[in-house]
Amino acid sequence: MSSPKEAHLFSRADYSPHWSPAYIDELYAPFFKHCGGAKLRGEATPIYMFLPDVAGELKRYNPALKLIVLLRDPAERAISNYYMQRAEGRERAPLWRALLAEPWRLWRCKEPRGKGSAYRRHSYRARGLYSLQLRNIYRHFPPRQVLVLSSRELLEDHASVLRRVFAFLGVEDVQMRPRIVLSGDRFGKQDHPLIKALLRASYVFERWRARGLYRL
Repeated sequence: MSSPKEAHLFSRADYSPHWSPAYIDELYAPFFKHCGGAKLRGEATPIYMFLPDVAGELKRYNPALKLIVLLRDPAERAISNYYMQRAEGRERAPLWRALLAEPWRLWRCKEPRGKGSAYRRHSYRARGLYSLQLRNIYRHFPPRQVLVLSSRELLEDHASVLRRVFAFLGVEDVQMRPRIVLSGDRFGKQDHPLIKALLRASYVFERWRARGLYRL
């Protein structure tokens, strides 16, 4: 995997659809200096899924690319993202106000790729609309090149999920000890049961749209 794991190459503010695959390889090279003769290389930049034009650019770069999509409970994800932004000084509003302001912030954002754009910082609920994002991916990649997993599966059945990942990638199994890499607790996250319940209720239509696309 790249170092750091989020390369943000296709989400760069200066990204251009005129970049050739060879030039993209040059830009990727510093992220993989430690990989030697690795046969497969990958990175993990979550916003690639949210920016609608990235899937097409990934296809243009490498039509054989394989995508692993790891989803978590959207309400949990929204609250966790809020606390991360708040801890990093990018959000000052209380949670309820940030969620109410989100549609307006996204609507007025003219440069989604911009360094401090609302798409990067304040897309708390919108990023949980997974069905829209997955359908966009499937417009460019066949299902055999996309593996959709849930973070709950990974947490509760770590070994089985890893076997599926390795089979999907066509590589030998590697034994990896389960470990929680990131925890929302480090951002001072609170539970907010009422807001969480309202968020989950707001995803009712999303759950209908998501039938057959993913299961959390």
